[in-house]
Amino acid sequence: MSNKFFDGIKHVIIEDDDPKPAGQGQGQGQAQPHTEAAPVAAPVAVSTDNAIYPPVSASAINTQPVSAQPMSEETEHCYQRILAKTNFNATQVAATIHKYLDPLSSIAALDERTRFKTAVVQAKAQEGLSQEKILATFDGLKVALQNEQESFAASAAATKQREIDDRQKKVQEVTDAIAQKQKEISQLQQRLTDVTSELVAAQGKIQRAESQFTIAAQRRALEIDQEKAKYVSLLQG
Repeated sequence: MSNKFFDGIKHVIIEDDDPKPAGQGQGQGQAQPHTEAAPVAAPVAVSTDNAIYPPVSASAINTQPVSAQPMSEETEHCYQRILAKTNFNATQVAATIHKYLDPLSSIAALDERTRFKTAVVQAKAQEGLSQEKILATFDGLKVALQNEQESFAASAAATKQREIDDRQKKVQEVTDAIAQKQKEISQLQQRLTDVTSELVAAQGKIQRAESQFTIAAQRRALEIDQEKAKYVSLLQG
């Protein structure tokens, strides 16, 4: 799942930038000057149009899964629509990382973290990809998420006007008609019952939609915040 890729990127960048005490990890540090990195110096052809890259294996990276409450099928569908518009793996930054990371997957001598750091170093040298650009991409994802929230809010407001307010007006009209037409009380009461049922159904539909979207958006916001925090921790380390 794409979340593992986010976690992997953040942990690798941040943890490998952590200062180490003198004399610690020197063997590993000297083994990383990329004797295996030369083969990937040349650009590797990748498709960036709507491409969703496979996640980096998290087996060698200490990550904690993002906690998420179970969602209904409808809410999950809503979440997937939001994810499609805020997916890091669909960004140009992810494409650039994979351009240099994917060829390293066949080099067994390099562990997961070393491969990623090698890819980032090469991407920086070859294409100017910086840690700031990587983190800025997550800021862009938050902006995209905010845009989705605002768009949904506007749509929900319009739907309320059409589905709720109009029906509330009809309820009032029917209620007034009952007072004016006692002879038609039976028919009007039935009409009132019908329109009220429509009102309740419409309210329930909108409330469910709002609840589903809120849960999905909160989950995505939490994921992005956690992912960014991991990058910040790694970069500041």
